[in-house]
Amino acid sequence: METAAVIKNYNLAPPTEKDVFASLDRLVGQEESRRLWTAACRQAGVRSNGALPLEQIESALQQLKQEKGLAMVAANSLLVRVKSYRTLSLLNSK
Repeated sequence: METAAVIKNYNLAPPTEKDVFASLDRLVGQEESRRLWTAACRQAGVRSNGALPLEQIESALQQLKQEKGLAMVAANSLLVRVKSYRTLSLLNSK
């Protein structure tokens, strides 16, 4: 997998699966976070491997945000980061 670049002027990197687990672990615990992420990946048609590309992470996060409670909060937060990364990447490339 190609590693996405950090946007220099903003020191912003796209979220990784490691970031997803860090967020979910804090909010719902490690066991529940693994269950939720596995289910979200399955629903998105991707297979979690610890190094999913950003597009697949985003698809799984879209599924995860359908959950209720803190899992939805984590998904929405990470989706904001995805959108911010994409927007700033476009602005930075001009």
